[in-house]
Formats: sequence, C-alpha cells, structure tokens
Amino acid sequence: MPAPASLLLLLAILWWPLVLPLAPGHLQSPPTFITLNGSHLNHLLLDTHSSHIYVGAVNVLYHLSPDLQLLSWGKTGPKLDSPDCLPPIDPTDCTQAETTDNTNKLLLLEEIKGGDPLSLIVCGTVLQGICEKRSLENVSQVLYKTDNPVDTQYVAANNPRVSTVGVVVEQKGVLLMLVGRGYTSKGPGGIPPITMRRLTPVARYSAPAFSHEELGKLVVGSYSEYNNHFVKAFHHNNYVYFVFSRRDMWGKREYRTYVSRLCVGDPNFYSYVEVPLSCGGGYNLAQAAVLGYHREQPTLFVAMAMGQASTPTPTDRTALCVYKVEELDKALHGAQLLCYTQEGKDANNKEKAYIEYEVSSSCLKLPQDSLNEYPCGGEHTPSPIASAIALEATPAFTWTPPITAVTTATEVGHTIVLLGDKNGRLHKVFLHANVASSCILSVSNSRTVLRASDLCVCVFQVTKLHVAQCEKHLDCHTCLSNRDPYCGWCSLEGRYLSSPDCCYTPTPALSTLPSHQAAPLVLHKHLIIWKSFTYSMWPCHWCVKDELCTHDKSCPRQHVIYNSRVSVPNGVTTSHDTCSDLFSLSRVLYLLVVSSLRLICVCVTVQLYDCSVGQSDCSQCRAVAGNYGCVWCADETPGCVYNQSCTSGTMDTCPPPLITEVEPLTGPLEGGILLTIQGSNLGQSFQDIQAGVTVAGVTCRPLPEAYRISTRYNSSVKITASANATAGPVVITVRGSEKGESQQTFSYQNPQLSRIVPEKGPLAGGTMLTLHGSQLLTGQRTEQSSDQIAGLQTFLVSDTRLICRTSHSNQTGRVPVKVVFGKAERILDSVLFSYMEDPVITDATPTESFYGGGRLIYVTGQNLNVVQQPKMSVSNEPRERSEVRRRRYTHVSVRTHERKCSRRCSSAYVSFCLQIQELCTNVTSERMICKSPMVEPKSRIVRVWFEMDNVHIDFHTIKNKLFTYHPNPDLFQLNSESRGTPIRFKPGGVLAVEGKGLTLAMNRDEVVAQLGDKECVIKTLDNTHLYCEPPEEQPLALDDSDLPKLKVLMGSLAFDLGPVQYDNDLHSLVPLAAQIGLAAGAAVVVLIVLVIILMYRRKSKQALRDYKKVLVQLETLEINVGDQCRKEFTDLMTEMMDLSSDVGGPGIPFLDYRTYAERVFFPGQKGAPLSQNLDLPDSRRQTVEQGLGQLNNLLNNRLFLIRFIHTLEVQQSFSQRDRGYVASLLTMALHDKLEYFTDVMKTLLGDLVQQYVTKNPKLMLRRTETVVEKMLTNWMSICLYSFLKEVAGEPLYKLYRAIKYQVDKGPVDAVTGKAKRTLNDSHLLREDIEYCSVTLTVLVKSGVEVQPCPVKVLDTDTITQVKDKILDQIYKGAAFSQRPAADSLDLEWRSGQAGHLTLSDDDVTAIIQGRWKRINTLQHYKVPDGATVALIPRSQSSLGVNQFYQTGEKTPMLEGEEEEGLRLWHLVKPSEDPEIPKHRKSSMRERERAKAIPEIYLTRLLSMKGTLQKFVDDVFVAILSTKWPPPIAVRFFFDFLDDMAEKHGIDDPETVHIWKTNSLPLRFWVNILKNPQFVFDVQVTDSVDAVLSVIAQTFIDSCTTSEHKVGRDSPVNKLLYAREIPRYKQLVERYYSDIHNAVSGCYQEMNSTLTELSGMNNLVALHELYKYINKYYDQIIMSLEEDAAGQKMQLAYRLQQVAALVENKVTDL
Repeated sequence: MPAPASLLLLLAILWWPLVLPLAPGHLQSPPTFITLNGSHLNHLLLDTHSSHIYVGAVNVLYHLSPDLQLLSWGKTGPKLDSPDCLPPIDPTDCTQAETTDNTNKLLLLEEIKGGDPLSLIVCGTVLQGICEKRSLENVSQVLYKTDNPVDTQYVAANNPRVSTVGVVVEQKGVLLMLVGRGYTSKGPGGIPPITMRRLTPVARYSAPAFSHEELGKLVVGSYSEYNNHFVKAFHHNNYVYFVFSRRDMWGKREYRTYVSRLCVGDPNFYSYVEVPLSCGGGYNLAQAAVLGYHREQPTLFVAMAMGQASTPTPTDRTALCVYKVEELDKALHGAQLLCYTQEGKDANNKEKAYIEYEVSSSCLKLPQDSLNEYPCGGEHTPSPIASAIALEATPAFTWTPPITAVTTATEVGHTIVLLGDKNGRLHKVFLHANVASSCILSVSNSRTVLRASDLCVCVFQVTKLHVAQCEKHLDCHTCLSNRDPYCGWCSLEGRYLSSPDCCYTPTPALSTLPSHQAAPLVLHKHLIIWKSFTYSMWPCHWCVKDELCTHDKSCPRQHVIYNSRVSVPNGVTTSHDTCSDLFSLSRVLYLLVVSSLRLICVCVTVQLYDCSVGQSDCSQCRAVAGNYGCVWCADETPGCVYNQSCTSGTMDTCPPPLITEVEPLTGPLEGGILLTIQGSNLGQSFQDIQAGVTVAGVTCRPLPEAYRISTRYNSSVKITASANATAGPVVITVRGSEKGESQQTFSYQNPQLSRIVPEKGPLAGGTMLTLHGSQLLTGQRTEQSSDQIAGLQTFLVSDTRLICRTSHSNQTGRVPVKVVFGKAERILDSVLFSYMEDPVITDATPTESFYGGGRLIYVTGQNLNVVQQPKMSVSNEPRERSEVRRRRYTHVSVRTHERKCSRRCSSAYVSFCLQIQELCTNVTSERMICKSPMVEPKSRIVRVWFEMDNVHIDFHTIKNKLFTYHPNPDLFQLNSESRGTPIRFKPGGVLAVEGKGLTLAMNRDEVVAQLGDKECVIKTLDNTHLYCEPPEEQPLALDDSDLPKLKVLMGSLAFDLGPVQYDNDLHSLVPLAAQIGLAAGAAVVVLIVLVIILMYRRKSKQALRDYKKVLVQLETLEINVGDQCRKEFTDLMTEMMDLSSDVGGPGIPFLDYRTYAERVFFPGQKGAPLSQNLDLPDSRRQTVEQGLGQLNNLLNNRLFLIRFIHTLEVQQSFSQRDRGYVASLLTMALHDKLEYFTDVMKTLLGDLVQQYVTKNPKLMLRRTETVVEKMLTNWMSICLYSFLKEVAGEPLYKLYRAIKYQVDKGPVDAVTGKAKRTLNDSHLLREDIEYCSVTLTVLVKSGVEVQPCPVKVLDTDTITQVKDKILDQIYKGAAFSQRPAADSLDLEWRSGQAGHLTLSDDDVTAIIQGRWKRINTLQHYKVPDGATVALIPRSQSSLGVNQFYQTGEKTPMLEGEEEEGLRLWHLVKPSEDPEIPKHRKSSMRERERAKAIPEIYLTRLLSMKGTLQKFVDDVFVAILSTKWPPPIAVRFFFDFLDDMAEKHGIDDPETVHIWKTNSLPLRFWVNILKNPQFVFDVQVTDSVDAVLSVIAQTFIDSCTTSEHKVGRDSPVNKLLYAREIPRYKQLVERYYSDIHNAVSGCYQEMNSTLTELSGMNNLVALHELYKYINKYYDQIIMSLEEDAAGQKMQLAYRLQQVAALVENKVTDL
C-alpha cells in the first residue's frame, strides 16, 4: 500500500479555485505554505515531470519548487486596455483605455506525449484575451507573444467573470489547443464558444500561433443565447470533453449542465455531440469537475449547485455528482446514432436527439452503419448534435456552503474525493462502491493555517497539506471505524501506521487454501488494513490473538475483528454479497501467530472456495474441480459440501434428469426453431447429453455454446425436421443414467397464410398489415409476441391473425409477404401487397379552429386513399407548463432573449406534451374530411400535422400558414334572467342568441342549431349574435321534458341554451262585455276623427298638392341614387374579380439599404450625405481625414457625445430641422457601432423620460423635437429593415399596387389630383364624369422586332396620364428608376401607313374658354378604341412648355400659360362650378339635384374601401401579428420603456401604451405606410398618397387608447373604418401584451444581422457634423471644460486638435 500522499492546496479567503493531489511526503511533517503577497490567485498547475508548481494570479505568474520555494516570477500586467478596443491599444484612438488588471484565464503546459514540456501557455483578460508562451525555468522570460494580434488570435474571455477553459492535445504530431470560453458583451463579436487553436505558426496558411484560422470552431446562430459557462475541459482516450452550463434552448429554457465531446482528430467539429447531466434534487449548475477513477473505471466527478429559480446564479446548496465515463460515452453515442440514422427519433417517434445552436442542419436517415463508418463524422453527417435525454445521477454528497473545487485520489482501489468549499474548508470524502453514499473522513479548516501564519484576510497562500491524518487515531477501533484507506492499525505495536511502516518482508509465494482451513503463520509485525480482509465478501471474522478465521461472532481470547459486511454483536448489519456462479477469491491476508521462539512476518495469499455456492444439484457439484474437495452429501437435505463436512455419506451417482420447462411448445415441420430446456441433473458436461435429446420422437442436436452444466439456465437445442405433424414429450438421456421426460408435449405444426388486409400502402411504410391464417403461433415463446417477417415490424401475434407495420420501400410495385418460422418460410402468392406513391396534400381549409375542436377541415391532394386511417394530429403543451415567469433587468448586457418555443416536445416536456388525434373520413383519392382535434383551452400548440401511416405532413407546410386555435365561443342562455325558464316564441319570427367570439373560427354554414327534434335554420352569425329561424310548429322535445330545447353545435362544442315555448293561443282572453265596450268606444273615436277631417279638408288640399310634388321629386332622386349605387356595386364586383390576378405581379422592387437609409434619414433632401463624397483639395485631404478620424474617436466617447448633443439642444438657433439632421448624421457616423449607438440613445431617452415625468409623461415621444427622438426613428428604421423585407414588405407592396390599380381605373383630375376612386373625401371627384375605357395597341420594340401590347386607358386621360399607364404596363414589376420618364417620350398615334400624329397635353388644338384652358385628352383627339400608338423619344423641337408638366403635381402645370393669364383645368375647374360642354349638358333640374346632394358620390368611398379591405387587413396583421417572432428591436425597446416606467413609479398602463405607440407605430410604421417610396422603387402620386393618408390615419386611430366614437359630425374617413378600428385595436393590444409577457429581448444579435449594412460614407457625415461643431465651437468647448470628467479625459483639448486639423483653426494648443 502506498504511503499517504501530500496535498497542495490553493487557499483563498471564501474561494477555492483548485485542489490537486501531489507527490508523497513524510507523514509527520507540518503543513508547508508560501505567502504570495498582494496577488489574487487564479490557477495552479503541476508539472508531473519535475513536480514544479506554477501559479497564475492577477498580474503575475509564480514558479514554485516541490517544497514551495519561490524559483521565479514574472509580471503579466496591469496594462493599458479597454474591452471596447482592439489591440494594439493607441490612447489617441481608444480614449476609454485605462490601466487594467490582467486576470489569468488559462495556464497550460505545451508538451508532446512521452516528451518533456516545451513551454508554459499563459492567457489573460487584457488585449482581448491573447496568449503568450513563457519559459518553464524562468516564467519572467517570454518565448512568444504577438504585438499586433489579429482577430483570430483572441483566445480568452476579456471579462474576469466570464469562464475560459482549455486543453492541449496532439494531432498527427502537431500540438493543438481546444478552448471553451463564455460570451462577453464587449469587444469583438463572433468568437465561437469552442475553438481549436494551433500552438505554432503555419506558413502555408499564413496563420500565426494561437489562431483558429482553417481550424474547427463551434458555429452558433446566436452567441448571446448560447452563453456557455465552462467549468472543465479534459482529454480522455481519443476525445476531448467540455463541461459547461447554460440555458436549455430546446426544452423548458431552464439552466442545466452539459457535457460535450469532440474527436481529437476532428479539425471540422463534425463529431460534436453534447448530453445534459441531471443530478437528483434539483442540482443543475456545474461549479467544478474533474476526471478520476472509481472502482478502476474512469469517472467524471462534478460539483453541482442548485440554481436560483430560472437564473444562472447558484445557491449555497451543492452536491457531488458522479458519472461513469462509459455511461457518458454510451449516451453521446446513442444521440449520434439517432441523429445519423433515425432523424433523431426513437422507435416511438419521440424526438431524442436534435441539432443545437440554431445552425442550418438537421438529423437525417443515413445507413445504419454510418456511425461505424464515420465515428468522427463527415461533411454529409449532421452536427452539432444534442441529446434530449439527460444522463441521470444521484447526489453522492451534499454540502452547504457551496463546493467550488474537486479532485480525487485512489488508494488500494478505494476512491477518495477532496472537496473545497466557499468558506475555505477542505473535505476528504470516501466514496462507497455504489456511489449513492459517502462519508466524510476529515475536514481541514484553512483558517487554522492563516492564523498560524498570523496573516490578514487580504493575503493569499499556496499551502501543502497531508491527505492522511492517521496520528489522531489512538486505538484500533477509532482507526478502523474511520474507514480511511490511507491508515491502518498495527496490532503488535498498538498504534496507527501506514502499511509500509508495519510490514517490510517480501510477499511469499501464493498458497491456495480451501475455505475454513487454518494455517499457522509466524509474523514479525502485522498491520490490519480496513477492507483488506475484514471487509471481505466471505462471512468470517478474524481472531487476532487466536490466529483463527472463524464464522463465530466471538473469539476464545476475546480479541476479534468483525467483518463489516456481516452482522456483528453490537447489532450493526450490512448487506451480504450472494454468489450465483463459481467463485474464487485471492486476497492478501495478514495473520498473526505468536511464537515463543520468534516472530516472523509472512504475507500469505490464499484462495477461498465455498462448495455450497452455485452448486444446486448433484451434476453441478460433481463438476467442481477435484482439488476443492466438494461432494454431493446425501443428508436429509442433500447438498454440495466440503468432503470433511459430510457425515452421512456421499452419492456416487446422480439422480435421473428432471425437465421442468420447455419453450416453445410448437415448431414447424421444417424445424430450425431454438428449443430451451430447463431442469436439473442435465449432465456434468456437454458430451453427457450430446446425443441424448429427442423432441416428439425426433432426435435434436444441442448447441454447445448454450449448454450450462446441469442448471436451470437455458440449455438450447435446434429441432430438426419432421415428416408429419406429430406431438410428444422431450426426452433427455444423460450418459449412464436413466431418461428424463418432460411433462409438457411438443407439437410439430404446419402454419398457413390465407389473406392480407389491406392490400396497399404508401412507400413511406407504416401501414398496419393484418395477415390471416392458421397456426401462426408456431415456434413462439409465451413471453414473446413477435416474429421475423422480412421488411416488416411485427408486434402482435395470435394463432389466426398476425399484425405488423410495413417498412419503407424505395419503389412502387407489388410484393409478396413472407413469414419465417425457423427453417419454414410461408409466402402468400395469391395476394400481393402494393406499394403506392405517398399521399400528397395540396390544400387544407379552413386554418383555424376553436379549442373545442370538431371543425371540419377539407383536405385535397393526391393518393389520399392509399392510407387506411389518415389522422389529423395536434401536439400541445398544457397551460400550466407553458407559462414562463417574465424576468427583467435594467442592464441590457445581462438580458437573455427567449425565442418562441420550438415546434417540438423536448425530453423535458415529454410527460407534459399531449398528442390528440382525430380520424379523417370520406377519404377518396383526392379529398378527405378531418375534424380538428380538441385541445385544452389556452394550451400552447406545439405542432399540427396530418398523419398518414409513416407520412407526416405539417400543416404549415401546406399553405405556408400555421393552424391556429382560438378561445372557445360563449353563447348565453335564451332567458338570461331566469336560467331554465322557457322563453315564449311567436311563430314566424327568429330566435336571437347573444354570445362572444362566435366567428373567430367558425362561419354561418358550419353552425348547426337544433330545436328539439327539428332544425333551427341559421340566418345570421356575427361575432356577438346568432339568429336562427325555427319551424312553424313547435317541435317535439328530445328528452322527457315537455318543451323543446335549443341546442347549438359548433364543431365538437354543444351549447344547451334553454327551452322554448311557442305562443300558439289565438283565442282572446278579454271577456265579451269588455269587447263590446271597446268596440263602442272605438266607434265614437272614429266619428270624431271624421268630423275633424271634414273640417280641415279644404285647407289641406293645397298642402296635399305640395306634398305630391315633393314626393315626385324624392322618387326621382331615389331612382337616381339607386342607379348610381347599382352602377358602383357592379363596378366593385368587376374590380374584385380581376384585382387579385393583377396585384403582386413580378418581384417586389425593394430599394437597396443605402437608398432606403438615405430616404428615411434625410426625407425630401436631394444630395444627402450618403450619396456624396468628401469634396476636398488633395493637399488638405489627408490632414482633414486625420482630423475627422479623431472626431470619430471623440464621438465614440460617451461623455463627449452626450455633452455635445445637450449643448446643441440648448442653443436658440439650433432649429428642429437641425436636430433631425444632426441625429441622422450621428446615425451615419455610428452606424458600424450599433451597440454603442443604442447605449447612448438609451441614456438620452432616460434623460428625456426624466424631463417628461415632471410635466406630462403622456406627451413624451409624441413629436420629433429632440435629437434623441430622431435617433430613435433612425434606430427603428435600421433594426426593422430586415423585418420589412422578410415580413411586412410583400403585403405593403400589394396594398400600394392595389391602390394604384384602383385609382387608375377611374378618372383622375391631373390638375387637382382628385379621383373618382379614393378613400379620401377631400380628394374625391364628386362630379359625375362620363368616361369610357379604351384599349390601345402599343407598339413595343423588343430588339429588332416590334411587338403589339394592349393597354387599357380612359378616354378622359391626359396624354401624360396615358403615357404613364403605358409605361406601367410595359415596365410592369420593374423599378421606377429603371424606366424612362414620361416627359422624355412622345405619344404617337398611328393610323394606316402614313398617318402619324403626335399627341400632347397642350398644342394649338387646345380648347380655350375665356381664361380657362383645358388639357388635351384622348377624347379631345377622338382616339378610338383599339387605336395603335407608339412611344418615341421626344425630339428637341418638341420641347417647350410641355416639359414642365408632371403628373400628380399639386401646383398648376404649363407655367407659361399661367403667366399669360390662362388657368388650366382637366375634368373640373378647381375653384368654380364646372362648365359642362353642350353635348354632355343635361337638364337644369338634374344639375341642381346633383349639386344639392353631392354626398351621393360618397358611395364611391365605400366601393374603394371594400375593394382594398383585404389588402389593408394583410398589412395591419403583418405589422401587428405575433404569429412570427416580433423584431428583436421592438421587444428590446418595449422592455426598456417598461423598465423606465417601473423606475419612475409610473403604474398607469395607458401611459406606457402611449409611449410604445409613439415610439413604434406613429414613429415608424405610419411613416412607412404614407411613404412606400421609402421602401420600394416606385412613384407615389397625389391621388395614391391621399388614399395612403386615410389608411395611415386609421392605423393611428387603432393604436390610441381612447374609445373610438363616431357620430354625424365625424369625419368621413373615421366613418369609413368605424367597424374595423375596434378589431384593429384588439390587434394592437394583443401585440403589446404578447411582447410584454415574453422573456426580455437582447439586442446583441442585431450586429450580426446588420453586418451587410456597414461601409457607409461616414467621413462625409463627420464633416457635416463638424460644421455644427464649428458653428457652436465656443459653447461646446465651454461645456466640456465645465465637466470634471471631461477635464480628466481632456475632451476639450482633443476637440481643439480636431479643429486644428480639419480647418487650421487657431486654438490654445
């Protein structure tokens, strides 16, 4: 036994970074320590070759000898650094750089296997975590470092609180370092969590040392989401393992610990796989880990802490969890195998492995041997793989305060775990064999060491302690009961000793003794070692003074050492091992014999054998080797005993064989079935029964490999063929003994197949195939219910029916079905199974349902009837499991972003995800009807799909739309005041039912109403009311009641709304006398009325004549209004039919980002800085650019930028336009540093909130009055650009196209911009303009050919309007900027060979009436329908006043005419009544009628609204729907506003709602809705702009919190959308609520998503900004000098330097 080892400890107050066992030392020597003054120790490294120790601390390295003498030391810091700057650090460029401590993050040896170490690898936090190599002899000597590192050389985390681990491996003779590091919010982004680094430069790759170029890296989609906290990295066999903790992004999103694995020789990380670790009791966060050995098996020891709720913060409760590496590798291998070959799913189609880290890969179905062929993966294999099944463990040890360090040691096969806790204590723990229990051997208190040195708490030490504390055991009992493998009791000397101190003589030769046999031995000394003998599995104890091993529990001389695994006198009992086979045990026994002559030390190795163990019958007993002396004793209870223990005589021959069980009891005539025979006395060797087995009279051949010597274990024989269907027992004859015959009868049978059902199925397999026949259980075991069927999975068998599931096939066709029974094969030739093409679904409607389900889903496709039982399936998570507590933090850097739950049930959710299925009916080849499954209300829908055998089709893949579940509707009782009381119904009317949410997922035709046994016909259904018409006569009740009840069925939902009683009593209840009295009174009243009428008849004649005259006028007006409405309705229906086919068209002409940003940042400005170049003379360019570069550095100083903005805003001459312009210039200048820009914006917004809180907080962000408000507009525009392109762009473009299409189909006045078809009543052309559609044949030149193209225009269109419509048709779908301008072309009318006439808006033929001049139209030129025209380049001679005409301009055209006093008009004269030409003039009466009631034409607004309604809805839903994840910028900013409200104590939800509305809908979306030219390359005319303004105003009204009330005096625009605005308000409220309830957002991902946007011309922006600096130079300098922090950073001085460089400004430099 080796001597107790010493232990080197790295001790820090309340912190244990590392514990390492070191070389042996003397047992009695006191602890050795060295004080390292002023150094915070981080890492400790032991060089096993030299036993030297290296310590990495803050700013320093130490090199110690084995006895802790300081050999050398070297400084690593502090250094000038900032995490925001890239090395090398230039103070002029990195103004925020400051002296920074260098915390040691990695301390590794660079060593080749089998050789001496080469150097010491040291990595710290400064300079973005770069590494260097140092000498092992003198750590102050730097062997390698880089002064100008590239971004691929940034290794360690630049934050002391973020973990970094590493391990050095050798690959093909090349040393590599694998590094795992956590995520840091500052510094360069895009550094993967795990990288492979080369330790020496490679010339052919131009890759320096510590670079990961051309090497593997773990690519992730979101670095902030996958923020791995690494604990340990180690190398074992051919793999590298990483232990870390992070949030589970696939399952419950809780934090848990993982172990990942990589092949050492995998430079591409194809082999990456990870598995979660689970430790019972809720311990989920790894704090420390080490690879050790337990029971001679490699084992991973992990110190786990219990996390605080759903955070990565550990509590004080920790545990030691132990995982076998063999089981770990098995779990990792299983995940790889599933993801390689089974798409990550197990046999039950449950997802057990998946692709992690949001990369574009997925689990596949590769060949089954893929993992064997590619154990380390390949280009075609999926990666990175994650297991959904956690590796379980039970805590072996729990402790408070937290365990922060762990290491292990092994002594004589026992495992000792050394643990360090947060309070500086060391625990030595013995780990039991079953791992589930442990005991503390000792606890060392570091504070003792500290007091002994008289040290203060700020000093840290390296201390060398002994792991064994044998000296404290003063007697044998305490020594042995402590169970310390390092200590033992020397019985002769009567004191504790280690084993080498007690026995020195060499071990003698092996002596083999049977059990219970004693041998006298003479010893010099004897040390009794706990668990060396007294912990043996044999039930004996050791008598020390009697030199006897005995079964008795006492010794003659009273000195006994009890076996701890057997009951002892004091009542302590432990488990006793039982043996089930032959046992032999070799142990080193230290036995004590006292001799009067001398004491001799003899260490004897003996072998013990127990005859009774495992020998249950005579044959087994006689088969034992003769040297053990075992015999079968014929006592009252016969048994196998040692020959000296048998008193009644032994048996020379064994009893005949006894057969107890035979399986199976049937077999085919052809044989080949394995038969298992169990019994006793079945021979002593295989030769005894080799030729003695018959089955039903047929000789069978036993299998030697399955034979067990006369035991009850299976002995297998393979039956041979029989000519006939016979039956009989199984007979065994053992050589020289009697026969043994079974009580069971074995039968030879002839199984037959008759038919299969069904006879077809899909190629994907999964069809439940039923085979009918007889004797199908032939050869089946009783516990087995499957058979081998080629290509099928069999899972249910009966004697006449066999059910199996078909497998996948590669081709269609008819195949036979074969069943194998041993050697027998049965093939059904008469009926073949047909593999047919898989079913395909092309459409499924509707796409919504109530939670109650039962809605009919109509499915169309092909080959649907190939499947026998198609199903619609839903997987959902119950409500209580889907609710996640929302966490908020003020600082963005600690926010975590939670994406929407993936559409799968993770392993953590397996027990909570419910799957509901509904069978589909009416299945034909092309159609089927499915009912939507019922799910629990408010549960989270994980997945909706159609399951057709093995063909699974997700619903969202059919129409690219998710299937949505809505809350169940509410229907109120008919008699709401008295439930159960019938309501009275008069025949001929309708029953009105009130409710809520009735049309969310159901229409009128799907609702069924039953009144008793008759139907109540549904007449009307809206969201809150249902009207049905009952039958004329009262129906019969369906139950025992007298009255029928109204029941409404909505899918699977049934509502009982109460009884109905018909009111059929026609007899009057009034008495006859009363009736006579009433009649007489009525007669008197009639007479009085007649007298009055006669008296006034004469006076009323004139009034009657006037009334008839007015009535005729009203009837005429009514006819005219009706004609107009019918005409508008007809136009509407015609437009709705052809609009959908025209809108959309070719691709969407999105603007590139630069143009988009220019139009949003600088709206209405030509020559914006984005499109300019810096206009400077060459002699000044370099100097100015240098100055602008320094200005850029200043702008990256937060203090300067904020002071600069505040200073500008207090200047009186700094206008609102200047504020917006400066904000956009700052956006350009800081565009490449979006994180910094966002942080500054948050600071300024915080100041803005502070200002408004003291005034009226609801007014904040209402207008753009400050620089930060325009910055917010620009920031939203940047962050939502991708959302615009991917989500909202398409519906917005379709809306624009629909508006333009509709407007152009009606007359548009070219002067006023008023149109017949519009939503804006102020832009409505109210006059009834007669027009007709004209189709022109336009000659379009395509190459050398001229192609005719039909174009629809109006005869009232001006020539420029005609040219625009022609260009729209010819360049349909093309960008507006890519087509020629209308004023650069002439329209030529061609008639015949020589008839060419150039048409223009103004020529000599123009009509002039007084001072009015009318613009020419096609009607003016009398161009007929079908005329041929062509667009030709405009000649120079034709250029005149006409070139000033621009369609859609609000200013008058043809300015030359205006100067001459003529006013232009097109359809109506702008400021006077229209003068209608004679040929179109109607009667004066009709004109007066039209003028008196102009609102008749408001019906056109409704027509336009109805046409555009779908497109408006689509845009609003795209903007406000949460079906897809809302933009991360929106979630982040809304969280910021919530935090601001909470910080300032604003609990009014209306205020926060207004802030959110002002920051997003009103600030961004309204701007985009009104200006689609900001997003698309299109032209927006005044008439289109008028419509967009109404839609934008509707969007604004929808976002307000005030109640939307309309009345007679409300604007027409609000009346138009009065019904829709409440629905839109619900959209907005749900949108805000969903974002509020989601987990907070994080904006780090925006940098990666907007990398394509970098490279703007920020020099021009900086130069423009400097103009404002120059304008307010003195004020800015004064503001900077007044600020103390600004003085410290010399901001004013640096600005003066900028001024001197940019414009040679004379300063005080």
